[in-house]
Amino acid sequence: MKKLSLLLLLALTLLLAACGGGKDQRPHSETVAEDKVVDLACGALSRKDCLARLCADPAACPVLIALAEPAVFDFIATYAACPDCNTPDFAPEDGIGKCVEYQTSDAPSGWEVTLWVSEACTFRYGSPTESRVVVRINPQTLEIKKISPSVEIIADPLYCQNKADCVSLSGSGVPFTGCSNSFYGPLNWSGYYAGTECTCQKHQCVAAAPKK
Repeated sequence: MKKLSLLLLLALTLLLAACGGGKDQRPHSETVAEDKVVDLACGALSRKDCLARLCADPAACPVLIALAEPAVFDFIATYAACPDCNTPDFAPEDGIGKCVEYQTSDAPSGWEVTLWVSEACTFRYGSPTESRVVVRINPQTLEIKKISPSVEIIADPLYCQNKADCVSLSGSGVPFTGCSNSFYGPLNWSGYYAGTECTCQKHQCVAAAPKK
């Protein structure tokens, strides 16, 4: 009986090792097609000219790897267009579309790509540069190690883990108009603040019930 228990324990250990054990792993997700990523990063420029300006090696290009994450791609595609902005497109090495800037760095922990909504966008009160996405990449495997904030927050303006994640949308004489997480708060046209009108329920920022 003891021998059988040891065999079961060994089998369970091998199974956990094969599945990654208890390691903190980023949830797997399908990546965005390469053509779509390049189109977003390059805009109207030809693919050849753009890639030559973006990276020495397009197959190991940090900004293209970061944009291949679906949540990051959708967020950047939405705000890079900036249809109300009367500004020229960024050069591909400086930004994406009219309204997203980025920078890459070779940190000790690996590559790091930071993307943010530019002040060139027509936001009246909040500072859009506060809404920053940071993507850390393993330069050996070219895999994304971590995304900040989480992909859930980037993908859903209402996503939250707790009440502190939520902000009230209002400002400059505009009445309370709803709730969002703090990542999207600075992108609200009228402003935002950390008020008591919003709370987190079932991972969604919602209006709090009025106090009796």
